[in-house]
Parts: sequence; C-alpha cells; structure tokens
Amino acid sequence: MKNKLNIFEAISIIIIITVAQIILDFPEYLVDLTGSGTIVNILFLAIISLIFCIIISKIFKNFSNHDIIDISEIVGGNFLKFIISIIFIVFLFITVVSAILNFLYLIRNVYFPNSNSLFILSIFMVAILFTCLKGFYPLKKSSSLFIGIFILSIICLFFGDNGNFNSNNLIPIFGFNYKTTFGLGFANIFIFNFILIYFFLMPLISKKNDYKKILFSSFGINIVLLLISIASILLYYPAPITHSLSKINTMSTILLVTRRIQISSFLSQTDSIFVFIWSFAILNYISFLINGIIYILNKLFKYENKERLSLPVISIILGCVIFVSRIITVEFLENIIFKYYSIILTFGISFIILVIGYFKNKMKGSKNEKITK
Repeated sequence: MKNKLNIFEAISIIIIITVAQIILDFPEYLVDLTGSGTIVNILFLAIISLIFCIIISKIFKNFSNHDIIDISEIVGGNFLKFIISIIFIVFLFITVVSAILNFLYLIRNVYFPNSNSLFILSIFMVAILFTCLKGFYPLKKSSSLFIGIFILSIICLFFGDNGNFNSNNLIPIFGFNYKTTFGLGFANIFIFNFILIYFFLMPLISKKNDYKKILFSSFGINIVLLLISIASILLYYPAPITHSLSKINTMSTILLVTRRIQISSFLSQTDSIFVFIWSFAILNYISFLINGIIYILNKLFKYENKERLSLPVISIILGCVIFVSRIITVEFLENIIFKYYSIILTFGISFIILVIGYFKNKMKGSKNEKITK
C-alpha cells in the first residue's frame, strides 16, 4: 500500500501535469492558433473531452485492477501489449525530452544567460536521477505537499497585475472565425493529454471507488487552470502579437506575464521567483514521466528491482536531449510531434483499445453465463 495513491495524491499528480505544461508555455500554442477565441475553443474541447472521460470512467468499473497495458493484452495478447507499451514509452521519451529542453531554455533566460547548456543540463539530470532512485513514494508525497503553491502561482498570473488588463483583447470571442475556433482549433485538444493518466490510474489508487472522484475533480481543476493561464496571456497581450512577442523577447509568453506581476516594490524581477517555484513543479513532472517509462518497462520485462532502470533510462534521455537539441527546435518538437502524437494516443489508440477491451470482456462474460446455464 506504500505506493498506492489516495484521492489527494492522485489529484495532485494529475494537476502537476497541466501546471507543468502551462509553465512550459503550451497555452501560447493554443492562443497562436485560435487567437481571442481560445477561451471558447477550450470550453468547446472541454465538453468533448468530458464525454470521453465519462465513457472512460464507466468502462473502468469493469477493470478495477487493470490499466491500458493490461487491457491491450486482453484485446490482442502479448504482441499488442508489446506494441502499445513501445508506443507509450516513445511518447513519454518525447515528452521528457521536450520538457527538459524547454525548461533549460527558461533557466538560461532567467538565471544563467551566459552558461553552458550542458553544464545546466547535467545538474538538472543529477537531481532527477536522485528523485527517481528514491522511487514513486517520495514523488507522490512531494507532489501533494507543494501542489497548493503550484496552483497559487498559476492563479497569480491572473491576479498579479489586473489593473493593466485590456478586456478588448478578448474580442471577438470567437477569434479569427468560426472555422478556426471550432474546426482547425480542434488540434488544441492536445492540451487535454493529462487524460492519458486515467488509462493507468486504476491499479495505482488505494480505493477503487475513488476513481470517479479523482477523474472528475482533477479534470475540473485542470480546466480552470488552463482558462486562467489563457485569459492571463490574452488580457495582457493582444492575440495577433502573442507569438511574435515571445520571439522578440527571446523568452516564453508565460515569463512575460510573470514580469508584469507586482508583488512589492522590493521584488521587481518576479520572473526569477516564479521560475524558482516552477523548478520544483518541472522536477516532479519530469520525474513522474520517467517513473512512467520505468513502470511500463517493468510491466513488459518484470524486473525485480525496477529502480535500477533509472540510470540507463536517464542516460538515454540525456543522450536524446543532446542529440535532439542539435537537429530540431523545441517549438517543432512540441507544436508538431508532441501535439499530434498525444492526440492520436489519447483520443485514438488508447480509447479504441479500452472500448474493444470492454466489449471483449462483456462477450466473454456472456459466454461464461451460457456455459453455467
């Protein structure tokens, strides 16, 4: 029971996924696509995602001790289990690499503009290795301990300097046009990729009856945090120039927002304060993703001591970060590869396997009833 999650711990981990992606400036991609219509766009996509979550919640009542990897084995045997596991591992590797590269970009802009990237990376990876070697238990504890501070930091984006808000930036509320907001803007559904954890959550929680509460509570809080971050960007900066602003200032839009927050006359460089707080959120986020990779590898190969996987996994990630940083931009990695990979995996592959597993399990139950009769 040591590594099992209670309601608060599970919700905290799920919220950190969204908090980290807000910190890594994913809302900029949303606003860049749908402009002033992003709030309407996210509410529209939230309804679609909520329908998916309702279906997921109902189906997992029949799989109280299974995750999506187990269900893939039920659907297609060891072969499908292996394929799905590899797909998830590749996705998690891409997510980790993009998160590290993006965060290094933030750190260099705020603290070490003249420092060597490899030096900063090595320090960061040592901290992550130490966290992963300790296993999942301290990770869930640190997440639940600091989640209130992380949430408060996102709320501060909205209330920190509201005297300078320009409500005209929210007009027109449907953005560039209806086609963009409700058609092309469908690509923004990638921001709901935290739904992926719902496919793994059931075996990880201590009380199976809490699954529904965890799912809908975390979903609601994440939506609120996303809307706050998007509103903060739009109210400070007009949508047409949001993307160009980040390019001109060589830093993320979220950091530009933090610089407008007024804490006191003694604390002028607020971005450094926020990045310091957010460092712990990113550390938790990346450590959680690496633990996810180790978890899936362990399900495939049944290692006796899965913590020993931390060093080789982190070494591979370090190599990927160095390699990828030389041949591809972070923006391309996130806005193209990560975005569409997460959409296909969350709302396509995982959901389809879950539905097929449900009907296969139901048909199996019906056959057993007939045999009994």
